[in-house]
Amino acid sequence: MVRSSKTGEPRGVPLHRFLCDWLQPLVDRARLDEKPTFRSPRGEPYKAVQDGGGGLKSAINGARRRSGILDISPYTARHTVSTGLVIAGVHPHLKDQILGHAADGMSRRYTHVPQEPLIEAINKLPVPDAWRRLPWWEDPLGWSSRLAEGTGKRNDLRMRT
Repeated sequence: MVRSSKTGEPRGVPLHRFLCDWLQPLVDRARLDEKPTFRSPRGEPYKAVQDGGGGLKSAINGARRRSGILDISPYTARHTVSTGLVIAGVHPHLKDQILGHAADGMSRRYTHVPQEPLIEAINKLPVPDAWRRLPWWEDPLGWSSRLAEGTGKRNDLRMRT
């Protein structure tokens, strides 16, 4: 749930079932230990930063730098999802709701799409087989606390003697 959007209203963000299956162990862990679902590689919650960004922005910039792919941003994903939904034949109102776009006309203001069609729409996007073969897919909890290569040394994982 996005608590405050550009319109000032909260809104849900539908997730593809591929991601829901992968994220479920993180959600379950968060419920058990009463900590935030998403945490830094060191297991700490991302801190809220006025005017946005903060730890997540640093994480994205670090991933860009390490990968050498500098011409990518979170907005690249929005364009990719938008294009994929159009190619998959998703109705424009559903696509707009998924992406959280403001309406061009008043008719959209009175259109309220239930969650079920939004979830069906996002699940029309294909999941490459190669993604399912990635090592983190089988054990998301085991991989959740690992630092990405080049991000620093974890002192808490060293053997104590």
